[in-house]
Amino acid sequence: MRKNTESTPVTAKERHSDQIIWENFLCGDDEAYTYIYREYSQALYAYGMHFTSDKGLVEDCIQDVFVKIFQNRKHLQSTDNIKLYLFISLKNKLFNIFRKDIKYSQIDSLEPVFAAEYTIEDEIIENEKEQFLNEKMIRMLEVLSPRQKEIIYYRFVEGLSYEEICQIMDMNYQSTQNLIQRSLKKLRTTFSRAEMQFVLFLLISI
Repeated sequence: MRKNTESTPVTAKERHSDQIIWENFLCGDDEAYTYIYREYSQALYAYGMHFTSDKGLVEDCIQDVFVKIFQNRKHLQSTDNIKLYLFISLKNKLFNIFRKDIKYSQIDSLEPVFAAEYTIEDEIIENEKEQFLNEKMIRMLEVLSPRQKEIIYYRFVEGLSYEEICQIMDMNYQSTQNLIQRSLKKLRTTFSRAEMQFVLFLLISI
């Protein structure tokens, strides 16, 4: 699993910084745009690869997202969470393509698959703790449906709030709570409480 600070919940200070950077970008600051690309392009790539193994497609969609926000920045709304904004933009872009091409969908549900894998090709696992965590999370998430995997990823890996998950999954607050609780309940029926607590603790501490 990639080690970075993005796995922890976003602080009020970070949200304020995001808002300033985004406002600068909207006002025509090219340095702010460059910062946004450098800061979030790798995270977007890792996120997009959860939905498809087509690297070229993910890279093209990321490029399209950044071209679109640059071209339309005079008309974009403010945000205090740039990563969430970009994640939603990339997911919408990918899903528009998925809906037009059946090869990206599951046969039974016609929904894109959210994969459980948390490493990308050629990424080096930096230490034994991360290797253990990666293997444990993959084994845990194998028991969940794609939608359950997705919501657990947002909550415990990306550290998104319930409100942010509502936005990215297009769900109301109660439905979000219910899906998270059902997902955790399903995990608890398969894994011990101590095992669950240990893995979730490692997730939020990386």
